[in-house]
Amino acid sequence: MINQQFVTRVGSRLMLSGQPFRFAGPNIYWLGLDENVNGIDWPSPFRVTNALDTAIEMGATVVRSHTLGASHGCEKALSPTLGEYNEEAFRRVDFAIKEAGVRGLKLIIPFVCNWHYYHGGRKTFTNWHRLDDENAFYTNNQVIADFEAYIATLLNRVNSYTGVAYKEDPTIMAWELGNELNHAPIEWVRRITRHIKSLDSNHLVAHGKQFKLDSDKLQIEEIDILDVHYYPAKAQELLDDAAAVAAAGKVYIAGEFGWPDGDLKAFLIAAEEQSHVSGTLFWSLFGHHDRGGYVQHFDGFAVHYPGIGVNDEIFDRIKALRTHAYRMSDRSLPAELIPERPVILNADRGCITFRGVVGAAYYTVERSLTGEEGSWQTIYDKRSADHSRQWIDPTRVQSTSAFYRVKAINVAGMAGDYSEVIHSAPF
Repeated sequence: MINQQFVTRVGSRLMLSGQPFRFAGPNIYWLGLDENVNGIDWPSPFRVTNALDTAIEMGATVVRSHTLGASHGCEKALSPTLGEYNEEAFRRVDFAIKEAGVRGLKLIIPFVCNWHYYHGGRKTFTNWHRLDDENAFYTNNQVIADFEAYIATLLNRVNSYTGVAYKEDPTIMAWELGNELNHAPIEWVRRITRHIKSLDSNHLVAHGKQFKLDSDKLQIEEIDILDVHYYPAKAQELLDDAAAVAAAGKVYIAGEFGWPDGDLKAFLIAAEEQSHVSGTLFWSLFGHHDRGGYVQHFDGFAVHYPGIGVNDEIFDRIKALRTHAYRMSDRSLPAELIPERPVILNADRGCITFRGVVGAAYYTVERSLTGEEGSWQTIYDKRSADHSRQWIDPTRVQSTSAFYRVKAINVAGMAGDYSEVIHSAPF
């Protein structure tokens, strides 16, 4: 049964339904607005649900997503210009929050980004007032008031799918003041936190910093969660920060960490064994592309699960993230999901395009020259999943009609059902 209770805090512990709550999961920063497929655009419903289902398969109970809240300054942002709001953009966020809730996932949502990326950031707010110094975000009273108005708009938003206001939705675990607000003054943090809690008494409030604990914020009564980011992942730093936050009676999480480098095993074990670590969130998860293969991202930290090359070191690290998620929430590690049937999108000229499915490490492609019922010839036998949008039949004869079907296979070799058969006309 999906838990519809709010995550709460008792001292340095998170609680859910009266029980301690610990978690691991991914950052999926692009759920509300993306830059990886069609320029700056909203991700398709398929991409949103595919990524969330992948997170579930990886053991996630919490997802952190920048663009469900930090979305300013471009045509498809929640707030394209100062004081203007984009209803269609909000509907896209509504959808992602609804789908997370259906799956029992909890969300951490930042309101702004320290950096000036495609989804805007602190600098967007100062640019709207033609201020050269982006640090005026923390000091200019009008800019602060603008940010408070933006926050109020989000908190009071009523989800068009569920009818529930964001400030009343238990799917949201915590609001984060912003992503990596490294130099936020204590007075500003206190003011914004109080503003949030004056409008929303249900949710926790987090504040985070890159590379180092923002220790002077431990004294702010209204802050619930301190979030630290680690690149690379270092176990001793995690343990030291968790101890300092717990001593101050706050909740500690590792809101981002780089999984490809550093001693990942030591970092994950340290998090699992130290109860003051309430959660860890790796950077960052990408699912399947609408038109085949995985969505690619080139920052060096993209996770595709199970991914390509399932017998290499990268896969071992990604597999460890799944094991870690179940251990953090004290659950037994289940067998890998048996994949659903793929959807073939096209097979013109023997170029087979199909949507990948959650949990698939390999795909088998078969062809019939006699009709939809077969007989079937194997074109690719357990070919590893990859980034290709088309798989080409190397033996196809131009003058013949053909039929194709595809099945997906998980890392344990268990296959799901075949796709529906698609016809490819002679060419």
